[in-house]
Amino acid sequence: MKKHIIFTFLLLFCATISFAQTPSNKPGARQDTTYDHGSNVVFPEMTPQLVDNLELLGRIWGFLKYHHPVISKGDYNWDYELFRMLPGYLKVTDNKQRDAYLVKWITHFGKIPANKDVKPVDTNAVLKPDLSWINPDNLSPKLYKLLINVYLNRNNGYFYVTYESPWLKVAKFIHENPYEDMECPDAGYRLLALYRYWNMVNYFFPYKQLADTDWNTILKKHIPSILSVDDKKSYWQAVRQLIAQCDDTHGAVWSSKPATSSEYYRPPFKVRFLKNDTLVVSGYWDASKIDSSGPLIGDVITHIDGKPVSYWVDSLAPHYAASNHRAKLRQLALWVCASLKPTVSFTFLSDGVQKEATISLYNIQEMALSFATDSICYKVLDDSIGYVSMDDITEAWVERIADTLHTTKGLILDLREYPNETINYKFYRILSDETRPFFKATVPDLSNPGEFVFSKPTYTGKGKQAYNGKIVILINENSQSHAEFCTMMYRTLPNSTVIGNTTAGADGNVVDIRLPGGVCSYFSGIGIYYPDGTETQRVGIIPDIYVWPTVQGIRDGRDELLDRALEWLAE
Repeated sequence: MKKHIIFTFLLLFCATISFAQTPSNKPGARQDTTYDHGSNVVFPEMTPQLVDNLELLGRIWGFLKYHHPVISKGDYNWDYELFRMLPGYLKVTDNKQRDAYLVKWITHFGKIPANKDVKPVDTNAVLKPDLSWINPDNLSPKLYKLLINVYLNRNNGYFYVTYESPWLKVAKFIHENPYEDMECPDAGYRLLALYRYWNMVNYFFPYKQLADTDWNTILKKHIPSILSVDDKKSYWQAVRQLIAQCDDTHGAVWSSKPATSSEYYRPPFKVRFLKNDTLVVSGYWDASKIDSSGPLIGDVITHIDGKPVSYWVDSLAPHYAASNHRAKLRQLALWVCASLKPTVSFTFLSDGVQKEATISLYNIQEMALSFATDSICYKVLDDSIGYVSMDDITEAWVERIADTLHTTKGLILDLREYPNETINYKFYRILSDETRPFFKATVPDLSNPGEFVFSKPTYTGKGKQAYNGKIVILINENSQSHAEFCTMMYRTLPNSTVIGNTTAGADGNVVDIRLPGGVCSYFSGIGIYYPDGTETQRVGIIPDIYVWPTVQGIRDGRDELLDRALEWLAE
């Protein structure tokens, strides 16, 4: 490791500031290993002034990361530069000291050269950079002018963010160390996780304006909570709560390290939420472990450990990202019956009779998990109705059934699972002899982080022959992302009808996120809209005919959406 020369500046205000003076042969972001094993930052007790200071620092740190001509090119390890400046910054006691410290820190990285190639903000942009926080009323004149100068002469080096590919204009975060060996990152690294994620969303998430909570308030809100946690579990809970505030169903959270076991126990049965948030047993994970006392398939669970299901839903909801209520309940169905204890009591209704049972729960490794294995991608049902399972269909099958499809009098496209991504346009072409617009997207302009502009509408393509029968598209809360995208495409067919219930409301290619502690997540990277500009994010795809599974239907083992589709095709 190359040595750093440390300069100590004694400010007029008695605040100590130390930065690494980088020699001419700069080490660069990849070679700086100073803080590989810990930030060495000790935070004092939180005060309103300190929280305000840390909020401003988080904004400036992210702003410089994506705008400063030297920093954005990777000449510095920007994670570690945060750790270098924090000890002195934590000692400032008022806004005057704070701003002077920040000016000294920023100017340390060199004079900003004039850049005549900077493009102005597109007047037709759907989202424009929100720089309202760079305000002369809140910042010293020197700090204000310095930040504005960085913005007006920004020269993006794309060391930390680039496009997924030359033709796929989705942000791709690179050179982001996940520090996955840190079981529970120290306080400096936890603050880094907050800063990194908040700025990623702030500049490169196309839907932040649709979140329930103003993203501008999130950074300050989460500073005390992210710094106060003291173990791995509470850290992950804090990160989950942060990510959930995007209100994006793509925002799942997982570890980069493969799990060898789970601390949670689960019942041997599956559950799902029906209309009116009714929680029903919908199947079995391991039928051999089902107790005859119940709950059994079709039983409605009303209480868990003596508390109503609504209590557990409200407790879990802040930890799981979802675009809408149905998607949130889909997520919670995987966790609402889980417990840290090996036994749980359930109160449930079985054929209208209230019952109670205390049952054994199991670690996931203790169950012989049962998954649906029906991989039939195409079949002809009674009365010459074609059925296509869109998650199983392959290009070979598309070619094989192209002629057969046109002999059926009705067609069902089942999009209740994730569809095969390779056959979307090809399959459409065997159903239509016309091309139609079906979506347009907002894409990020990396030369001006925070700006999203509309692409031109995308068309379906066309084949030689139109399908003459009626078409039903089946959707529900499991229809997400590409399934929603495909529904938008097939819905343009003039003889199509969408049946089911509202989809997950999360469309657009995902952006991969890596945070300290090996935390992994996604968010939607481009905005997907109907050609007229109508939103799909959070709204989901709204069916033409709503059909909700019922308790009786689940008890009888019926697919009520499929039944309704067959009825409609017979009308």
